[in-house]
Amino acid sequence: MKEVQRIIRELGASEGFSTVVLTDASGLPMATSEDFEAAQALAAIVAEVLRVAQRAGERLDMTDLTEIMLLSQDAQRGVLYRQFQAGERHLVLAMVIQPNHAYWQATSQIIQQIQQLLWK
Repeated sequence: MKEVQRIIRELGASEGFSTVVLTDASGLPMATSEDFEAAQALAAIVAEVLRVAQRAGERLDMTDLTEIMLLSQDAQRGVLYRQFQAGERHLVLAMVIQPNHAYWQATSQIIQQIQQLLWK
């Protein structure tokens, strides 16, 4: 888990990202970036965000929705939730981002690294 913590902290220090937290599906934090209080706040609403994503997917007949982004009114900041599987674990990578930076490739690489580490 120490390696996962390092990966999360590195992502949080990357350009375009700030607070990052890895949680289970209930919102229990497993690893956080430096800003622990903000990470706790992101983690606290994970379960609710997942419920909204599930309901939206059902209503839109898109049950494979894995990502939700909330943007500030000026679209300069956002909160991104990406859910994924690592073995039997249902996990969520939640973070505060600057949407004008390319986040998808960076978060996909992080998710892949976490999956590899947790499958060992």
